[in-house]
Formats: sequence, C-alpha cells, structure tokens
Amino acid sequence: MPMPIEIQGLNKDQVNFVWSEESNDIWPARVLRLRCTCAYCKSEDTGERLIVDDEIPLDITVTDMHLVGNYGIGIHFSDGHTTGIYRFAALQSKS
Repeated sequence: MPMPIEIQGLNKDQVNFVWSEESNDIWPARVLRLRCTCAYCKSEDTGERLIVDDEIPLDITVTDMHLVGNYGIGIHFSDGHTTGIYRFAALQSKS
C-alpha cells in the first residue's frame, strides 16, 4: 500500500504527495474536491455524483489535512467541505 513520505499543500491551491526522492504527484485542490466520494458528493445508492462542477470555486484551497489510518488523507477545503477521504492508492500515479 503506498504511503507518501511527505504531503505539502496546507493553505494552497494544490497538494503535492511525495512518494520518494524520485516520485511525487501534484493534485490541484479543485480536482481533489471534484473527486470527492463522500455521501454528500456521491450517492451511496446509485453512485451518481451529487455535486455540480460549476458550484466548486475555481480558487478553492486546502485549509486542513489529516491522515486517515495508513491508507488515506482527509482534506478540508475553503468552501467548507470536510468529509472526503482520499485513498493514497488512488492518488499515486502509475507511470
């Protein structure tokens, strides 16, 4: 299971996941917010997205981050959204 050695992005509009000295992935905060799969953003019954892209601010930033076990990160966004969990396996590029 991938685990970053460093995560940078607090109060920024992107998050940098450093996997090793040679490998990192940079995710724009807005893209992460749009990928949220929590029950507020994605229907648990149908899998349908419940958020509308146009409702997410273009200038959204990360206001807080916390590890969730050894598998993911919880990210709080400047639009007030705080309930998403992002799995490291889905954030690490396979290139």
